Amino acid sequence: MGFNIVKKLITQDNKIQHVLLTNGVSEIMEIDNRETAENMCKIFNENSDSGWKYTVRETNSRPSPQ
Repeated sequence: MGFNIVKKLITQDNKIQHVLLTNGVSEIMEIDNRETAENMCKIFNENSDSGWKYTVRETNSRPSPQ
């Protein structure tokens, strides 16, 4: 099981928008270890000067096509 980091931001028209962080090649970043993901999330939250909030979620697993 993997984990993603989600950035929660508020748009100019006061709507909440959730954005999944990506890796260097525009794929959704997946972290293998919850502790690593939580540590990264903590660093992002401590360094956010825009007030954005970061959270960790489990990667959605989808069944393989038959």
